[in-house]
Amino acid sequence: MTVVAPPHFALELATLLAQHVKESEENTTMNRHTGIKVLAGFMGIYHILMGVCGIASGSLAAWAARALWHANVNVDVQFTYLAKFLGAYVIGFGVMMLLIAKDPVRYGALVYPAVVVAGLRIAERLIFASELKSAFGIGMDRTIGTIIVVGALNLGLLLLKPRETYASSR
Repeated sequence: MTVVAPPHFALELATLLAQHVKESEENTTMNRHTGIKVLAGFMGIYHILMGVCGIASGSLAAWAARALWHANVNVDVQFTYLAKFLGAYVIGFGVMMLLIAKDPVRYGALVYPAVVVAGLRIAERLIFASELKSAFGIGMDRTIGTIIVVGALNLGLLLLKPRETYASSR
């Protein structure tokens, strides 16, 4: 004996199945960019915290520089002012990274300016290594370590950048 399901049962089943497929596609799309979201989020939070340290006080900025890069900083009025000034730019960079983390497809093009800034930072570290050593006592070992970290983070941004564009994701 065969049981025939009422037509509304088949319609409900098809609706539930379609809803499940749609939710699965949405979850896949959201999870597809997890790597760049985590990386850009980390970079954004790091830069915002560094910028806040610079704006908050010269002593706090000097402490962070000593903790992270083994820099010996003489805190004076000039350093304190420059730390505040540069802190604003570092916060701006951090916000840019958080935009990438929020929506990598929409803000993916911001990866390129971030990588350009990283390239400039690496070039400056190499070109001005002797000045960095005499001004802050940062040796070549620490410089090379920083170059490796900055290079790896930004290479990660490039490799994880979504290939699709914002216009096609609407």
